[in-house]
Amino acid sequence: MPGAIRRLLKRVRTTLNMPALYRSYKRGDDVVEGAYPDRLYIETTNVCNLDCVMCPTGLHVLDRPNGHMKWDLFTMVIDEMAPYVKTTTLHIWGEPLLHPRFAEMIRYAREAGINVSISTNATLLDEEKAAALLSSGLSEIYLCLDGMKAETYEAIRKKADFEQTKANIERFIEMRRAYPEKGPKTYVQIIEMEPTKEQTEEFRTFWKRPGVDRVNVKAFDSWGNQVKEINRLRDTEAELPSLKGRYHCPLLWYHCHVYHDGTVTCCDRDYGAKYPLGNVAESGGVMKVWNGPKMAELRRKHLAKDVRDVAPCRACTEWSWWKPGPFTARGNAPEDR
Repeated sequence: MPGAIRRLLKRVRTTLNMPALYRSYKRGDDVVEGAYPDRLYIETTNVCNLDCVMCPTGLHVLDRPNGHMKWDLFTMVIDEMAPYVKTTTLHIWGEPLLHPRFAEMIRYAREAGINVSISTNATLLDEEKAAALLSSGLSEIYLCLDGMKAETYEAIRKKADFEQTKANIERFIEMRRAYPEKGPKTYVQIIEMEPTKEQTEEFRTFWKRPGVDRVNVKAFDSWGNQVKEINRLRDTEAELPSLKGRYHCPLLWYHCHVYHDGTVTCCDRDYGAKYPLGNVAESGGVMKVWNGPKMAELRRKHLAKDVRDVAPCRACTEWSWWKPGPFTARGNAPEDR
């Protein structure tokens, strides 16, 4: 099939997919018929070089084996989902630049017709890796720097060097500006939490420059309120949703998370894969797990508002970020500022 026709068919499919997902979500289907996940998250690795204080990886509470996704598993997932999924995020837990074939993974997904997003701590983003990312076809990149002062940043991103990371980001921005082809959309990001909240405006002013498409002040994510050390970092003035008005979490209908060994989870709040929904390699594909019996059971639990035995969901408040409409999955999600 000619490439232009294939791209047109995919555009039609992805356009029709959102209303189909919305109808399934509103009906409360436990199995999603005739639709696919809007977004695919692939954990290319769960290995990281830092010990960040707001991250289960950095706090060493993942409690599952470290590893890189094997190439054959990655291509199997992409090949199955490419005709239907518009965007994939090639990280969940871990630093994506640590995967030895990361640029190849981006290129493979892009050639299959999927937009690719990554987020990196930028500590490893030397000139060689920057050039590899720019030539890979990457769609968008989040460059993370939590703080405008070395003491703040290095207390949060433990094992990182503030000046080196800042220099890596600045070099990438300049390389992207000089790149002859259209480079990835580039976002510089800080997480708004108690240690950083007084520095966010300075951060925004400093990084607002040519080559940066947006400066993100990202809402704090508690990862399901499961780790008290992380909860303590929340901005004390931040408003939390009332659990009394809880509705079924849209992520179970709109997203799919595949870990490096092929395990599918409800979302990244199940960072330890304590509630696995199946394995794509063992089950014969992503969709067989995403619409499999364990996922259907979890959707029914959410529909019944009974997630007491589901640790990642039990105390989570981030479900309130998502209130989908016919053409969007985000709804009332807090916008990056």
